[in-house]
Amino acid sequence: MVIPLLIVLAAAAPQPAPKAGALTFGAPQKVVTLDKDKIKGGEPIQIAWSADGTQLYVQTGQRTRLGTFESTKHYVFTLADQKVQSADAPPKWATDYQEWKSNKWAPGDHSLVIGISDEKRTQRAVSIPMGGDLAKGGGAGAGTTTNDIVDASLSSQLQHVVTLKLKGEIVGEIIDTQFVPGYTFSWAPQSFGTAIAYARPDGHLSVMDREGGKKEVPDTKNALLPAWSDAGNRIAFIQKDGKKFDVYVTEVK
Repeated sequence: MVIPLLIVLAAAAPQPAPKAGALTFGAPQKVVTLDKDKIKGGEPIQIAWSADGTQLYVQTGQRTRLGTFESTKHYVFTLADQKVQSADAPPKWATDYQEWKSNKWAPGDHSLVIGISDEKRTQRAVSIPMGGDLAKGGGAGAGTTTNDIVDASLSSQLQHVVTLKLKGEIVGEIIDTQFVPGYTFSWAPQSFGTAIAYARPDGHLSVMDREGGKKEVPDTKNALLPAWSDAGNRIAFIQKDGKKFDVYVTEVK
């Protein structure tokens, strides 16, 4: 008697990722510099690894006065020779990569979801002085004046703020700029296990595991667009340096 083999198609269970505290990171290595002349005045807004880990794709766009991006362009470079080449469109591997890298939930684990909040926030270039003229050395009764309030009101700016949070940690804060998924974070590939790399509001790059344990990647600043490789052993990110954007890669062990 031949017993038929029953094949069940199901989503692979997420692998248990190493604790963030147990991870070690190699010194970030600069692999290429994108200056504004080379990318025609734009700035990077998306990055992706090829599945074999030999190439990186970067999409750039020009920021408008409204904070949106236009005139997007596409570039691919090979890590071995660091030569940047323009492309007409994103390679298919870059599109496939973004589907898990930049989603709001972890690959293979929809129970771990990034919370997204949207708010208007008032920022004042001139604060309303507490105590008004009295605080400035005036006599009794010289409190906050109408002119103080008007000056502060005229110098205030209403900001549009999108905040991304995971387990109470801010993994992204986008101010007056078009929200681009994955701009401040990257999930680890499912083969690595549930973890996320993210640029903190202070510009340092960190990694958080599923339980909320965190570890900072050393020697990072002004970090943007973290991108975890498909093999899970490298994280690429972009570091802004004046009018230049340096692409770095750090080893993950």
